[in-house]
Amino acid sequence: MSLLRRMASRSRASHLLLLIWWWLATVLIHSCLGFKTRHFKWEVGYTYWSPDCVEGVVMAINGKFPGPTIRARAGDTINVELTNKLPTEGVVIHWHGIRQLGTPWADGSASISQCVTNPGETFVYRFKVDKAGTYFYHGHYGMQRSAGLYGSMIVDVAEDQKEPFYYDGEFNLLLSDWWHENVHELEVGLSSKPFRWPGEPQDIEGPTKKPQQTLA
Repeated sequence: MSLLRRMASRSRASHLLLLIWWWLATVLIHSCLGFKTRHFKWEVGYTYWSPDCVEGVVMAINGKFPGPTIRARAGDTINVELTNKLPTEGVVIHWHGIRQLGTPWADGSASISQCVTNPGETFVYRFKVDKAGTYFYHGHYGMQRSAGLYGSMIVDVAEDQKEPFYYDGEFNLLLSDWWHENVHELEVGLSSKPFRWPGEPQDIEGPTKKPQQTLA
């Protein structure tokens, strides 16, 4: 029995040593190739905003609407430490277009790939961006995207690669529908029976309230 215990102990030590060597090799390879880990610290909460001169409550990240733009290079690792400062709602973030190879728990699909982050809790999203392109992230719980929880993520080509085309400049533009009604009011109407259509998104020239249509 003593011999078996010594063999088991040596086996565990060998596995631990192998894991340490694997981690060091991964770090060294990423360092040599120029890959970086981009760290972000976010707090999601409510704030007052008037994107079209009509003030309302929006969901913001670090007090900003839209949320901050993430900039990285292909091959980099994104590390987002997200703290939920909403008083009564859970929150998740979906990274639209990111394949999440090996990190399905970071996909941000509530009750499918992860549980929601409850008020006061912190969740760390950590994933690799392997393809250059323009992406966006957004809240993926209830109607949080409609409430303003979204932003851009721009992934440039790796340092050892060139852009496949030439352009003079870059301008990042986010487009989204916008309602003056509170998203919770909209959600109740959309999920009720009979169904209540909230009307078209409002604009600065239209009325702040539009009549709702009740559909059987």
